[in-house]
Amino acid sequence: MYWIFLIIFIIAVLIPDIIRGDVNFLAEERAEEVAIFLMGGLAFLVFIRNELQLIFHRKARERDQKRIDQTVKDLVESYSYIGEVNRKMDMLMNIALGLSDRSILSKKREREIYESIITAANFLLKAESTCLRFINIKNGRTTKEIKMDGKHHLVKNEELIELGDDKTVKKNKGYIVIATSQKINNIRGFLIISDYDENEEKNPKNVEILKVFASQAIFLYSYINLDANGRDCPPQNN
Repeated sequence: MYWIFLIIFIIAVLIPDIIRGDVNFLAEERAEEVAIFLMGGLAFLVFIRNELQLIFHRKARERDQKRIDQTVKDLVESYSYIGEVNRKMDMLMNIALGLSDRSILSKKREREIYESIITAANFLLKAESTCLRFINIKNGRTTKEIKMDGKHHLVKNEELIELGDDKTVKKNKGYIVIATSQKINNIRGFLIISDYDENEEKNPKNVEILKVFASQAIFLYSYINLDANGRDCPPQNN
């Protein structure tokens, strides 16, 4: 491109030597002026063409960069999603493995599994805190409640019992309740999750996993806290 401008410049400089005498109906000076004007116009057109090409390539690079950025973003989100799914699967597996070997189930191990369920619930919904409560639906009494550090919403047993057997999810201002779909000897379990991320709650897979956690909790409770005749043990608060 620079060579073209150089050639045009040289020709423009040499025009007085190139044009000698009148050209057709133009006097020599007029002919030189016209020639220099044409050389200048040609240089301007070449310059404009070069600028348009630069603008075109710049826009093409910007589009390519946007596509690259979007691709990188999609990859990061994909890896993040895969990592999150793997984490959720690990949580399910760890809790399930903790329940599978009944020979190691004890009061201490029971507490550890409950805390694992609470930690997993907090992780799934990015919540501030989770409470796991077992209620005797028949008399409305709490038979066991497990809490960890955090600010918990005060939810009355009457409100939880009102859910009914056919409803396992209830949302309220600041908290959500996940109830077990089954009762064992009138005992029903409830996960009360406080100050959670609503976007995470809208993911149906998260809610389904929480239902699995609640079911695992009631299974563990029934195994540890019901005697051979299926009677409830005295209320406990952990």
